[in-house]
Amino acid sequence: MGEGKETAVKKSRVIGIFLFVLLCCLLSGCGSLPKNERMDQVVEYMIDALNEDDADRIFRFLYPDVVTREEFDESYEAIRDIWEKTDSYTKKLNSINTQKTINNSGKSLVCEAQYYIYTEDKFYTINLTYLSDDNGYGLYGFYLKPGAEPMMISGDFTTARENSVLQWIILFLGALSYFLIIITVVDILRKRPRLFGLWLIAVMAFFSFQIRNMPDNFFVVVGVNWFVISGLRGYNNNGWILFLAIPAGAIVYWCLRKKLLAQKNVSEPPKNVNITD
Repeated sequence: MGEGKETAVKKSRVIGIFLFVLLCCLLSGCGSLPKNERMDQVVEYMIDALNEDDADRIFRFLYPDVVTREEFDESYEAIRDIWEKTDSYTKKLNSINTQKTINNSGKSLVCEAQYYIYTEDKFYTINLTYLSDDNGYGLYGFYLKPGAEPMMISGDFTTARENSVLQWIILFLGALSYFLIIITVVDILRKRPRLFGLWLIAVMAFFSFQIRNMPDNFFVVVGVNWFVISGLRGYNNNGWILFLAIPAGAIVYWCLRKKLLAQKNVSEPPKNVNITD
């Protein structure tokens, strides 16, 4: 009896771990980078200065003595040619990295961030490096270039208000596929067919079909993926991406389930049977 209870506890723990992992994978597509108030303020400060074409304001915001005024003026001319004044914009944090250092020379904080800026007519990518230490603080690096990755505006759980009925249907089917995987994992752990460890990995596999329709960029991709979810995502450049993920591993398991369990019963010796000479 003790061994049976211990085995049941182990199974429940394994099931719990699998459910947790699947939940994390299901929600991973809804995640976003954590906000950084300091860098948000820095990029907004820079955009305001660019809109006002205020080179003096930007130069005063730089880290002390990072460049001379002549060097700054020369590089600012290229920035002026790229940026077009805008009354409204949307910013999106694409990546961020923060490093804090404490040594004999003192404390320092370096924060690197990349933002996508979307206006009505233009997209931009801004890379910022902010430095703060015992010698001062300010913008240590600034790089602006035209173009940016398109921003998703609908088709995810985080864009509930903007989603169409079709987008919700596809998301619902994607959620159902993970529900099927959870049921399949529980069944495999309970029945333990032959090679059940490999089956646990196999049921996570999705057969995927993707159509990417972007301005001047259209292609179709078919493949096998793990931990993905279906969706029809719309972007602010009038493009869209349709991604359909079919839980092929789980479907194959249920198609072969009877055969797998029959093979297991044949390979296992009968219980409570004594063989004597």
